[in-house]
Amino acid sequence: MSNPKKTKLIIVTAYYPPIKSVASQRLYAIAKYIDKNKYHVFVFFPYDKDIISDIEGVTLVPVRYKCLIRYASFDKNTSYVVHKIKALWNRVLINLGVSYFKGLKKPIIRAIEQHLDAEPFVVIASSPPVEVAQIGLFIKHKYSQARLIVDLRDALSNNQYIPKNQQNKCLLIENEILQKVDAIASVSGPIVANLQAKNFRNIPIVEIRNGFDFEARMRLHFNEYFTMIYAGTFYANRTPVTLFEAIERLMEQNLLSNWRLIFVGQSSAVRIPAKFTPYVERLEKVPYNESIKLIQMADALLLIHPPSNYKGVYTAKLFDYLGAMRPIIGLLDREDVAAQLIKECNAGFVADFYNIDEIEQAILAAYDLWRNKQVLPYNTRLIYLHHRSYQVKLFEHLIDTLLLNEQ
Repeated sequence: MSNPKKTKLIIVTAYYPPIKSVASQRLYAIAKYIDKNKYHVFVFFPYDKDIISDIEGVTLVPVRYKCLIRYASFDKNTSYVVHKIKALWNRVLINLGVSYFKGLKKPIIRAIEQHLDAEPFVVIASSPPVEVAQIGLFIKHKYSQARLIVDLRDALSNNQYIPKNQQNKCLLIENEILQKVDAIASVSGPIVANLQAKNFRNIPIVEIRNGFDFEARMRLHFNEYFTMIYAGTFYANRTPVTLFEAIERLMEQNLLSNWRLIFVGQSSAVRIPAKFTPYVERLEKVPYNESIKLIQMADALLLIHPPSNYKGVYTAKLFDYLGAMRPIIGLLDREDVAAQLIKECNAGFVADFYNIDEIEQAILAAYDLWRNKQVLPYNTRLIYLHHRSYQVKLFEHLIDTLLLNEQ
């Protein structure tokens, strides 16, 4: 009996390993865990070096393209002043609508077309940047046998981080997506609900969260010093200012000692108070597997995200924190999805981002666990459901549904 013909699954993304990005891990997981007995996976992404695929059944197609104006990059050795100048340059480019990926569409479309035939195929176009969604829309328009899923990793029209002078453009793109695609995936319930309110075609719009991609297990490990780790970047009003204030007050009351704080990632934007210098260490952005090893050995994991009108932000590092099963100290919007998930998983302590008293209590709760060598009673079943392999099964079910409806 012959094997059934595999369907081509074309993934279009601006981020894929070895590019270091949270988005890279999401798209890598789709390629890794999708059923290769049913799908032959092609990944198209911008990269200017040769790539050897490490997943059987996955063909990587790195696409070279030219970008005349580039955004500034950062590292831990960048001085605070230089960091601010670079950030200002990037902000100017953002407000002018200058996209790093503007020149990406034509070369990726040409590359995709070289791999197509008359057979039905599925495209997952992961956005941002919006250029990737536009690539998917072009392919969908040109090829009647294409089925298009746009993977919106962020909201569009209601995203407060998009400059106001570009919100109309984002609204137009969002409307085009809703009018033309076969399905939409997004990362949280509030973003999905916002899209569903405009879903006049009644297309599938599903929540597919980010996740972790390692074995989740609890470790009975306690450092000599109470070690807090923040893995990620700071920008806009996402800063550790209220954290520093809470720590300073705890130190003044002699309630916190023998501690250290490690920032993993680009953190030159942060001014470290002079009195904290002996306690704070900065590390460069590291590969995913190395960052996991670091957070698995922490005594507490910091999740910092201030409240805003833009709801539905988990921040992707939360899922790695859950898989690491180390106590989370969350400085968050207590009513948004990240705080709710921490509580549901019994994975840590949540404080309002602006409430110093609550932040102190959250730190002390994690500190007491460390001192007494205790662990939390985690909701392991719910945590395991956030492994990326499970989330990709939701993608696979969505694809299967689209193809089944065509039969």
